[in-house]
Amino acid sequence: MNDPTTQAGESESLMTEAPRVAAPARRFEFAHKVFKVEGAVFQLDRQTDDPVYSVDLGDVRANLTFTALRSAFGLEAPDDPDSRLLDEVARGLAFVRRIRPGDTVPSELLDGTASWTVSDQHRAIARGRITVGLMAWMSGNRSAQQMSMLELAKVSEDPETKGRVQAAFAKLADELGLPPERKGDVVGQIDKLVDELTYIEALRERVARARRVIEVLKRLRAAYKRERGVHDEIERTIALAEPPVAKLEGQIAEVDGQTGETANALRTLPRQIAFIRETRDRLHAALMKWDDILEAWHGVAAERSATVQRLVRDTYRFVARYFPAESEWIR
Repeated sequence: MNDPTTQAGESESLMTEAPRVAAPARRFEFAHKVFKVEGAVFQLDRQTDDPVYSVDLGDVRANLTFTALRSAFGLEAPDDPDSRLLDEVARGLAFVRRIRPGDTVPSELLDGTASWTVSDQHRAIARGRITVGLMAWMSGNRSAQQMSMLELAKVSEDPETKGRVQAAFAKLADELGLPPERKGDVVGQIDKLVDELTYIEALRERVARARRVIEVLKRLRAAYKRERGVHDEIERTIALAEPPVAKLEGQIAEVDGQTGETANALRTLPRQIAFIRETRDRLHAALMKWDDILEAWHGVAAERSATVQRLVRDTYRFVARYFPAESEWIR
């Protein structure tokens, strides 16, 4: 948590310490001809989750582990450039689902910025959340946690709110020990905070989709109460899915707690940005596993059907594979 005893002088030096910005793009440029095969791609193996090089070998598609790849093509020397690139590919697959030879290195590995995109809507929601936090700090109004995403997206565009935000900027500058003419510094720092929190808003939406899957399953549990086999599978799926989704929600809540008080967040902005990025990457990596399941359930009604029963089976297999530790207490 932020330290409320931070002194004004320390706050000013922390505010003016710029966090890392986007570095020049760099590519996975391999030298060995095995990496020139058309259609080849690096990805995580569906069975083991280990990084593999997926390549066509005649009539079959082979997934070569990096150990096998190094051994078969003489890339075992620690200082071999292609071998070092393979290590970087393995790290990069935590941020993207597939990497092709020649692709750019994920920016998370270069400078800490995100390699995936967000929408203007997510940015508006992030700015609205910060704006509401400022208003609460100024006047004690309701917090951003009590507002819908639509309300948050609209709030920062309200003309009356904009005037109150300007007053908040001046108060923030004074709170942080800055002279009135440096109010613009506060605006710039808030923009940086909004930039980082925009990714958290995009992730919040994906976590909410995972929560909706559980809620649909709970409604289906009642719909299938007379079919013991399907009902029990739904029960097991809910029990396995609930803890990891709650954990994702907890990480989002932790970011809200750390950044909800804008003045405190700005006092240690570089530290807060580092924390947001660490949480962003952890959430993004976890949610990549959920993507296929979330897409499959999108728009599916909580009604009995063969499609729903297939989705229940697929979802159970998914949660049983990735979250088996939770099954110890399920009998």
